[in-house]
Amino acid sequence: MIALMAVAAAIPLAILLNPTWLEQMPLPAGKPLLTILIDRSASMATRDAENDQTRYQAAVSLATIAAQRLSDRYEVRLRTFAETSSPASIESLSKQQPDGATTDLAAALQESLVDDRPQGQAMWLLSDGIHNSGGIEQLRQSAAKAKSMAAPVYAQTIGGPASVNDLEVGLQQPQELAFVGQRVPVAVSVRQRGSAAAKTVLSLLLGGKSVARRDVALKPDAVVEEVFYVSHEQSGLYRYEAHAEPLPAEAVTVNNTAPMVLRVVDQPIRVLLLEGKPYWDTKFLVRTLSADPAIELTSVVRLAEGRLLQRNIPRPAPAAEKSAPQSAAAKRADPPKTEEPWTIEKEAGKFLSHDGGLAPYQIVILGRDAEVFLTDDGLVKLRKWLAEGEGSLVCFRGPPASKIGRRLGELMPLRWTPAAESRFRVQLTDVGQALRWLPIADDGQDPLGGLPSLATTTRPEAPKTLAVVLATGVAGNSGDAGPVMIYQPVGNGRVVVVEGAGMWRWAFLPPELQRHQEVYASLWKSLVRWLVVNAGLLPSQRLALRADKLTFRTDENVTATLLVRDRLGKPPQVELAGESLEHPRDFVCTPSGSDPGQYHLALGRLPEGRFSLRVLGAGRNDASGMAAFDVRGNLAERLDVRAQPQVMTLIAEESGGATLESNALHLLAQYFDQHLGRTRPQRTTRTMAWDHWWVLVGAFVIWGAAWSVRRRSGLV
Repeated sequence: MIALMAVAAAIPLAILLNPTWLEQMPLPAGKPLLTILIDRSASMATRDAENDQTRYQAAVSLATIAAQRLSDRYEVRLRTFAETSSPASIESLSKQQPDGATTDLAAALQESLVDDRPQGQAMWLLSDGIHNSGGIEQLRQSAAKAKSMAAPVYAQTIGGPASVNDLEVGLQQPQELAFVGQRVPVAVSVRQRGSAAAKTVLSLLLGGKSVARRDVALKPDAVVEEVFYVSHEQSGLYRYEAHAEPLPAEAVTVNNTAPMVLRVVDQPIRVLLLEGKPYWDTKFLVRTLSADPAIELTSVVRLAEGRLLQRNIPRPAPAAEKSAPQSAAAKRADPPKTEEPWTIEKEAGKFLSHDGGLAPYQIVILGRDAEVFLTDDGLVKLRKWLAEGEGSLVCFRGPPASKIGRRLGELMPLRWTPAAESRFRVQLTDVGQALRWLPIADDGQDPLGGLPSLATTTRPEAPKTLAVVLATGVAGNSGDAGPVMIYQPVGNGRVVVVEGAGMWRWAFLPPELQRHQEVYASLWKSLVRWLVVNAGLLPSQRLALRADKLTFRTDENVTATLLVRDRLGKPPQVELAGESLEHPRDFVCTPSGSDPGQYHLALGRLPEGRFSLRVLGAGRNDASGMAAFDVRGNLAERLDVRAQPQVMTLIAEESGGATLESNALHLLAQYFDQHLGRTRPQRTTRTMAWDHWWVLVGAFVIWGAAWSVRRRSGLV
């Protein structure tokens, strides 16, 4: 009785303490997922793994052992990948061959992630680390996504610093514009991978026939350059090829040939340069452009208020004319001109606003302090000339005016904000390097990196949507200085901005930098030709057909652009012919948006071979209505076979995983278990006693019994 009374007295205290039960929760049913990714790209056929195996054979062996030993602990899935990934089995691995054309590590990681896997997941990446599809930033994003989904990547590099014996021929400017009688340099680079030979024979072919031939001394794993010179007395489209004789044990020979299309015209490139003040940069730019036999330059420099110096500089005579002997009588009858015509003008605004004033020019270059030229009427005509004409605008040394108005700002590919003066060096982007504007350096490095720094008092902001960055600035310890060479299309033309003052120092280098002497002239020469070749029509041309690239890969779509001076009643047709086609094909061009006179041509993917395009209805000998290009397979997987362990380390670190060495099966399981212990801790549930009805009923029964006993005992 006393005990029952004690329990009844303790019930209110138990209610205050709120007793609970702790129960361990079971882990999610099923095994953790381990996905093993095996690289089957062509580089994995390199035989430099252990026991004289190919990289792919070594990866298959590791994956097979792991699938057999770890299947009782994990759900093991096998996937192979190259340009795409797909599921595999132990039986199918030995039947597959490492022949993938490209390696897309980023896509392989993303496609292997499982969205809902509460049991846990991880990936084991077996590859040589060669990633040649997409940039490194895309790879970082895929690894970061894996980390966010608690799916670490354990990366194991297979292979070493292997190399192949190969010769690769390249051309500095594969699409060149020249003029009748002009002596054009054809710069050919020969890169040797490995050290199989000390020399080769390099030939320049025109229409399959050799026009020049010379012996070239080779260097192991280095690039050498040879320059040929060609000229033509008639306008037309000329297709050259540079060819190096194959080595005895060469990996591939298709890259021993590089094509070049030379479009010869009989009219010069007319350039108008407008400068608000005399600067050293302008002086050296004028000197460089006026020395180009393809350019007729008009230079206007504002000397003072209402006083402008206009110089009309004709293009110099071609080298053949300069070297031709001239009799004394001829010299007396036609004395050489030593000075170009010049005049003093008073009105600056007329150069852009005068009706028809821009029609003779293909390129307008604006220097600094050009506000006096940029009247409202001048900007309207400048925009119309860009959108409907055949011109391009180059803003030399950054923003052309101290204050960028609305009309001028709409033309610019980016915006600027004022900033303290800073200095930077120029570095080409991947797009800029692909244009091959500059001579190839002996060490293979960016030739702009060794040139003097430039200065700026503005800070470029983010580029506009359609803008393309060709070069960025590297500002020492302060990091990236933003885009310093950028362009965007405007109608048929382009607007290019070149940031930075002090570029004259590139043309006047000290003795220790003389090896870069040709960079300044080559940059401006290539820029001018790129604008004319790719952006508009010459005054004498009715149409212009151009392949968007000279060499396409078999895994990319072939495209071309057609420009016409007069709008046509119906879309034009183009004929495609090639050695790998049974018969020519006809394609219909489609208008490019709202741009008048501009058409786009989509040819799709084509097999390897040499192809030509011709506008139907154009003359058979009309070079402006013809284009030529090549289609080749991707050779990177077969040539650049050096393993990239740093890429594998990046994937492991960014995904929260780790790098593994050979025979690391035990470490793989250990790391995976540790990861599961961190991401799947033992969880418990708390259940209050009063959540159970029988506890509450029992408490009331005991309390009622105790009350009844106390009442019978006379205590209540």
